[in-house]
Amino acid sequence: MKLVAFVAENADAALAQIHRDLGPEAVVVSVRKMPPAGISRLWQRNGRLEVMAGIPQTGADAPKETPPRTGTSGGEVGNQIPLAAPVKRPAGGRWRSLAWLESKGLLPAFVEVLEEKIHLLHGRAPLPTPEKEWSAVTNLIICHWRKTEPAMTGTGRPHVFIGPAGSGKTTVLCKWMASAVLLNEQSARVWRLDGETVNASELLTLHCESLGVPVERFWRQPDESADLHFVDLPGVEADNPYAMEILQEQLAALPRPHVHLVLNAACENSVLFEQFNAFAPLKPEDIIFTHLDEDRRRVKLWNFVFGTNCPISFLSTGQKIPGDFRRAEPALLFPQKNHRE
Repeated sequence: MKLVAFVAENADAALAQIHRDLGPEAVVVSVRKMPPAGISRLWQRNGRLEVMAGIPQTGADAPKETPPRTGTSGGEVGNQIPLAAPVKRPAGGRWRSLAWLESKGLLPAFVEVLEEKIHLLHGRAPLPTPEKEWSAVTNLIICHWRKTEPAMTGTGRPHVFIGPAGSGKTTVLCKWMASAVLLNEQSARVWRLDGETVNASELLTLHCESLGVPVERFWRQPDESADLHFVDLPGVEADNPYAMEILQEQLAALPRPHVHLVLNAACENSVLFEQFNAFAPLKPEDIIFTHLDEDRRRVKLWNFVFGTNCPISFLSTGQKIPGDFRRAEPALLFPQKNHRE
């Protein structure tokens, strides 16, 4: 099938162009939102659409249809229907699943992007059953997921955790370290460094001693390599430019660090994006979300999938060590099967 690109202001205009140029038999293959660059897309609600469409082949030469993807390695997302979604579907209005996602914290700008793509792919009328509708919506969402680098051990590069005070950076370090040492039998080294303020985390030193992991108070290149090198720094407030400058200088002095931004998922969207914008110039390679036991609206974390170029790497709940600390995957940001919120 030969594909043709169409650029339009909205879904209706795109469909009109497609039907005019290719005829009623044309099908939409992909839809891409073209928002302004950077995080400003949150406030630019009228981005353009790029739509790829073509006329299907017919006869013996037509390729066999590939079944749609219904899930991920974490389970069949299509079966994870939000049974207790409080929003009722208005007649002829927004799909119930989209309204539910917005009620759980997905920003309206991103809901509109999904709605335009859903209308192009499936039409405006909601699908006949809630299961089919939810499967169509979640499969579309999952296409935006960004995978993180799988190899995070043995690189010789230090893992540095940055973020606001109280976001759970030290707890994340301890959970990761305990899991690596106790479960995977890996070696580790830790540096507990001061920043603009003194790093008073004696808890980190205590956990290192209990695991037999060397911990140092000043950075120096290790004489012997370990599977994992961890660096703990004090939290920095988003509105403190002097502390940010010191943090940037510390990161520049480290040998090609893996920089992980740690954010408290229990905060509201506006606070989380304000914090992300403040730390973005430090070029974190991923985001680790903590405190997920304090806010069950994991759907709102999809805002960072749609609104940033920074992937989500780990999810953490509670203060117990090692506790619940796992690799992030799309299925974990949706309600689990038969789970009522």
